[in-house]
Amino acid sequence: MANLRKIKKDIDFLINEVISDCYLFLSFHPGGKEAEAEAILLEAVNLRNALFDRVNSAPSEGRKQHYTAISKDLLAGVDKLFGKVSELSR
Repeated sequence: MANLRKIKKDIDFLINEVISDCYLFLSFHPGGKEAEAEAILLEAVNLRNALFDRVNSAPSEGRKQHYTAISKDLLAGVDKLFGKVSELSR
């Protein structure tokens, strides 16, 4: 099982990648889909906050399953957000 510091760093890194992709999209495609990109940014921040709340409120029993579920939700959420960012450029 990974330690809490590594899990938190993974969350921050992946969410920051989504945010940087949104800002890159906005800088290369000005005037058009700002509202959609801002919605993705807001969703990414909400995902980060929700995952950090779950990490910080781990149960005393079943920690491994709890952190495994968080990791799966992180990857699924980030994949969904990256998909939304790629849909913006079409």
